[in-house]
Amino acid sequence: MRVVFRLGAALAAAMLGFAVLAPAALGHAKLLESRPQPGQVLERSPRTVVLVFDEAIEAEFVQLQVQDNAGRRVDRAEPYHPAGREERLAVRLRSGLQGAYAASYRVISEDGHPVVKRIAFRVRPPMPADERETRMEPAPPGGASMPDDAAGHEDLATGGVTDAAFAVARGLGYLAIALAVGGVAFLFVAWLPALTEVAGGGSTWLTVSENFTRLLRRIVLGAALLGLIATAAAIVLEAATATGTSFWAALDVDAIDAVDDTRVVRAWVARLGLWLLIGAIAVVLLRPGRAPALRRAALGAVGTAPKTTVSRPQLLLVGGALVALALTAALAGHSATYSPSGLLVCTDTVHLLCVSAWLGGLAMLLLALPLAARPLPRRERTPLLAGVVGRFSLLAVVALTLLLLAGIVQSIALVGTLDALVETAYGRLVLAKITLLLGIVSLGAYNQRRLLPQLRTAAASGEEPGRAAALLRRSVAFEVGLALIVLGVTSVLVGTAPPSE
Repeated sequence: MRVVFRLGAALAAAMLGFAVLAPAALGHAKLLESRPQPGQVLERSPRTVVLVFDEAIEAEFVQLQVQDNAGRRVDRAEPYHPAGREERLAVRLRSGLQGAYAASYRVISEDGHPVVKRIAFRVRPPMPADERETRMEPAPPGGASMPDDAAGHEDLATGGVTDAAFAVARGLGYLAIALAVGGVAFLFVAWLPALTEVAGGGSTWLTVSENFTRLLRRIVLGAALLGLIATAAAIVLEAATATGTSFWAALDVDAIDAVDDTRVVRAWVARLGLWLLIGAIAVVLLRPGRAPALRRAALGAVGTAPKTTVSRPQLLLVGGALVALALTAALAGHSATYSPSGLLVCTDTVHLLCVSAWLGGLAMLLLALPLAARPLPRRERTPLLAGVVGRFSLLAVVALTLLLLAGIVQSIALVGTLDALVETAYGRLVLAKITLLLGIVSLGAYNQRRLLPQLRTAAASGEEPGRAAALLRRSVAFEVGLALIVLGVTSVLVGTAPPSE
């Protein structure tokens, strides 16, 4: 348990330091002013449409078009920065406009997310000179004469295939993090303590220990490979979103260069490096003869003894790499764009670490534990199973408590009100995630209160796991299934604007 406390202290110190040194928040690009204004009725045909944002906008990747009520383009030339002001965008219009028009724009904000919106206005027919006066009036109630909301607007939005692919890439990235973090947490918190307590002196226990180490090594290396692929795909999809092209068209150096300076892509590039580091750590520290496992008590001895070959600096390296990995998700998400950004990034990082330790541990419980323990006689599996499940239950309780606290902080900051929780897409996704997590919690509570006591009773009396083990495997399988759905909802949630946007 000293290892857990040390890693926890390192995590707390890192989070406190980031909260103090956190940079200013960067949000989605917000429109401060437009000329013409939304719903404005003009007496003269405007020469330009001008948009004023709260941050600098790259004109190269802006889509700004103006259409009449029939969907015909009335803008000419490309968008530009008036007087060199990078927070202003303008496009020139044809002369002699009359009727209803809509200016639709799509810009990429500093956080790498696209913003797509629309402004409608009208131009009156020319009046006689003695009747003409320059005035600005609101549009008639109901806006019947304004262009259709869908006209030209959906063309600027990211395609459905790109959005779906982006959600899949984010979901696979979260899955990779959960497997890596959960696997390491399961090793030190649940597996090694339980194995040390119940292992006998026979060579079969050495085989069981080696089996688990080999499985963990494959899982962590597989997670690193999956993380590399998912992160690289996410970077290309971000470029596709920014440039308004397909995934294949975005496989271009110029397209990648267009987004390499955004906060989101910088975080993902850092994640690529961290996945390479974690893969190298897994190769070195989990190789046979070096991994934390059972060893012969002495040369030629029959008994076994736990032997942890990971030093304190190596433990800090592993813990720091996993915390930094979770931190990249927070820096690439909504938490870094809202105030107080330092607090929200910390809670988001803790949130992801807790979810990963919990969900990744479930995967280890379902897949690695049964395969590793297969060489043991059934009666000897019972105390091992009871010990591992009991310690993992304690880990799940701690993770759930921190998860709840972090979730409350994030919900207050990003959702804001109870109405927004029900009336907005972001709020409904949060509700869906909460419902799924409650389902997982219910199954976990059933395992802890009903099945775990049965396993401990069977272990104390030297019996086989029996029905309790079968029910446990079934329950954990359901939990893992719900967890995968949670990851899917989370991947969509990250790409959805919070209510305050």
